[in-house]
Amino acid sequence: WENYVFALKLILPYVANTVVVAVSSTFGCLVISILAAYFFARYRMPFSGLLWSAFLVLMLMPGVANIVPLFSVLKNLNLLNTLWALIILGSASGLVFSIYVLRNFIEEIPKDLFEAAEMDGASHLQQILNIVIPMSGSILGTLAILSFLHSWNDFLMPLIVLRDPE
Repeated sequence: WENYVFALKLILPYVANTVVVAVSSTFGCLVISILAAYFFARYRMPFSGLLWSAFLVLMLMPGVANIVPLFSVLKNLNLLNTLWALIILGSASGLVFSIYVLRNFIEEIPKDLFEAAEMDGASHLQQILNIVIPMSGSILGTLAILSFLHSWNDFLMPLIVLRDPE
């Protein structure tokens, strides 16, 4: 049994760091994607279709192509060897997919609900809190699971960002 105790003492700090990074990046990804998806679903402005198309091009870009620029940016910001770098990168890595899925879901919510909320004097943030989040609980749960698993299974970014064993 002493081998199990030794293994747990050896592994538990790393597991705790992984849990903190995965939960924080999942929360950050969901918050930002809800706000961005609401913006893309509800606002109609000039060139909004072009902006959405340019945003979707980001889905075509492989994540490995950004490693060298990300490393230099993190080095310039003094974020190497910190968990904050992993949280920021974990939040940003799943944003395009989450925004894509949430935008399509928010567009399917009846416009009458938003119009009624506007007539009652609700701001956009109140509309998000009172209409969008309660109606999209299932898709938010699905995206939370996918984002958490993506952050938990990420091997390449922690290997590059966390260079010091401490």
